Amino acid sequence: MKTLANIIAVTMALGLATSVSAQRAEQSGIANKTFQKADSAESIKAMKKGDRYAVVCRECDSVTVKEVDDEKDVEAMCHDGGSMHCPSCKKKYTVKAVGNRAGATPAITKVTIVNAEGKECMFVVPLKG
Repeated sequence: MKTLANIIAVTMALGLATSVSAQRAEQSGIANKTFQKADSAESIKAMKKGDRYAVVCRECDSVTVKEVDDEKDVEAMCHDGGSMHCPSCKKKYTVKAVGNRAGATPAITKVTIVNAEGKECMFVVPLKG
């Protein structure tokens, strides 16, 4: 009888936890939406303090959601030669920022994050609602 009561209590707790998680996603405005990766410095720099973004690592197949703490975070994601850290695989990857030809309008700087072999391995996805 005590075991049955424990099973019921655990089942109810799991159900409550699931509904709370779903409710938070809906309240934050990101539930059931599609987001595109930020592949230019301009789209990355559009993020402001408090905005959330996902870091997608293709090396370890992980997604980490972070929040912009200050402008330095955003600048670091666009700085040519800078690095991005994957919290999952604990590796650092290099940021490559390449501008389009001189005088081109609009002036867009393409940003990629590459591994030691120079292959794109990570990208950033702003989660604006």
